[in-house]
Amino acid sequence: MDILLSLSEYLDTALNFEPALILSIILRTLIITGILLIVIKWLGSKGIGQLTTYQLIIILSLGNIVGEPMINSDTSIVTMITAVVIIITVFKLLDYVTAKNKRIEKIINPNIIPLVKDGNIDKEGLKKARIGIKEFESYMRSAGIGDVSEIEQSNLEINGQVSFIKKDRR
Repeated sequence: MDILLSLSEYLDTALNFEPALILSIILRTLIITGILLIVIKWLGSKGIGQLTTYQLIIILSLGNIVGEPMINSDTSIVTMITAVVIIITVFKLLDYVTAKNKRIEKIINPNIIPLVKDGNIDKEGLKKARIGIKEFESYMRSAGIGDVSEIEQSNLEINGQVSFIKKDRR
């Protein structure tokens, strides 16, 4: 009987419908979504596939910061906006500094890792990139490459994508 009473109380609490709370969540979500659209425009046109490690960390942090005031009415939207502005400022500052200072760029952005040189797989490069041969072959197939001998050069780029330069067919 205790179990049924506990279950009943839990369901009553979990499924409690409070119109004011639901309306608050809807309005906060709409406001935050509008703010987020502005922030994404402010960030620029880099897509997720083009993000470097620090940029991905910033985007994940933004997701956490933006999500909190949608559900938790104790977190103000002004606090969220302040945190977002600070994070975006850091993001823009790091982009500017890495573009201007080669030493800092080397610290923030990883080096390109060679995977294929003149038709030969660089096993050390694959190991360093933590890419298995089957995974690399799937990248080749996605790029329309059937055999390693067709590749002049392949690299793991700083954005995490594998690039290919095919050999000339002369």
